[in-house]
Amino acid sequence: MNAAQPQHWAAQTERGTPFFLRLTAWLVCHCPAWLLRLCVRVVVAYFYLTAPAQRRHIARYQARLTAAFPHLRLPERPVWRQFVTFGEAITDRFAVWQRQIRYADLRVEDPDNVYAAVRRSAAGGGHGHVLVCSHVGNMEVCRALVDHHQGFVLNVLVHSRHAEAFNRALKEAGANDIRLIQVSDLDAALMLDLHRRLQAGEWIAIAADRVPVRGEKTVAVDFLGQRALMPQGPWLLACLLKAPLVSVFCSKINGQYRLRLEHFSAVPDGRKQARAATVAALAQSFAHRLAAECAVVPLQWFNFYDFWGDEADGQNHLLPPQH
Repeated sequence: MNAAQPQHWAAQTERGTPFFLRLTAWLVCHCPAWLLRLCVRVVVAYFYLTAPAQRRHIARYQARLTAAFPHLRLPERPVWRQFVTFGEAITDRFAVWQRQIRYADLRVEDPDNVYAAVRRSAAGGGHGHVLVCSHVGNMEVCRALVDHHQGFVLNVLVHSRHAEAFNRALKEAGANDIRLIQVSDLDAALMLDLHRRLQAGEWIAIAADRVPVRGEKTVAVDFLGQRALMPQGPWLLACLLKAPLVSVFCSKINGQYRLRLEHFSAVPDGRKQARAATVAALAQSFAHRLAAECAVVPLQWFNFYDFWGDEADGQNHLLPPQH
């Protein structure tokens, strides 16, 4: 890697060992809530103390967030609190697959009646959608959405090869109802397969807040007041496969998960001469929506890498004192 380039998020080393992750799954299954919270804080303290780079990245994110939303007040020791929130989100992921968090536990917000399209797809009618998600909140809870609608098929485009131990532990906990597709395997044959699935009414979920694992398919947007690179993938996918877009956020608010579905875009203009402008406009629109969600749940932004490339030039941009 060129020294002037930030480390790619996919190059981060997985820190959880198989034994530790199995222990986490066991604790989630058997421990009372108060003991689990205590265990989370002990484990998080270790990762917090041994992850100076991640502490810096989160501190910069929080500085940008509070600059973009001056009314926002973060709690004391916000960086530590954000690490703890992430640890609790990890345990919630196991809780979802262990059926401890179910659809009935969610607060569903659907102002655009996206559920009508979900029900049509579950019944075998209608065209599939591209479901745009992010690393804000806990998307594992979308598992409950699939459970609640028998016949609804959700395919998730992921890059999880940098987190193989974690995904093995999730599968051992019961994670088997959602089809995961590695984005690094995307080729013409797989695109044709996705097209067929959309026509059959299946939906495709893809995150829109991390740059691609390979290639230069990124687009520059204004995110929290500064230029950032976002992936073109979700928007190109919708253009090429002629699918409408729905955004989804699953954030924990006052101890309860809120699943919010919003119509994001009709089938975008996929003509070659208009595609670049369409992709740029959709990416910027999502960046604004993402920023608004971060303002609602500021500690649930789980991108712990050098998102803005602050350290690519050796400078400490917007680096406040760490807490």
